[in-house]
Amino acid sequence: MKTITICGKEHKIGCNALTYVKYREKFKRGIFDDIKILQNFLNKQVMLVNELKKENPDLDDTLVISSLSSLMLDDMDLFAEAATRIAYIMIYTANEKVEEYEEWLRNIPSLKTNDEWIAEVTEFAVSCFC
Repeated sequence: MKTITICGKEHKIGCNALTYVKYREKFKRGIFDDIKILQNFLNKQVMLVNELKKENPDLDDTLVISSLSSLMLDDMDLFAEAATRIAYIMIYTANEKVEEYEEWLRNIPSLKTNDEWIAEVTEFAVSCFC
C-alpha cells in the first residue's frame, strides 16, 4: 500500500489481482489499455520536448511547456481519463468505501498532465501488473 496526494488530499492506494477484475467491471476495459495510453502519452511528450529543444536550443522551459501543451492537446483527453480511472481503482482497492468514480472526480478541482500523483499512480500500477 502507498499514500498519494491529489489536490491536497491524501489517498491510500493498493493493487492486487482483484484490481484488474474490478477495473474491467467498473470501466468496461482493461487496465493495460489505460497503462498503455499513459506510457504512449509520456513517451510522445519526451520525444516532442527533445525535438523542440533540438530545433530551438535557446527556447526556455516556459516556452517549451507552452508549445508542448498545444502539440499534445489531441492526446490530453485520453490521458486524463486513463490517469483518473487508474487512480480511482487503486484508491478503491485500498478502500472499497470510496465514493463512486464520478463523485470522486468532482473533488479534484484541477488536473494537470504533470501532476506528481499521476506519475506515482502510473509507476505503482506498472510495478503491480508488469
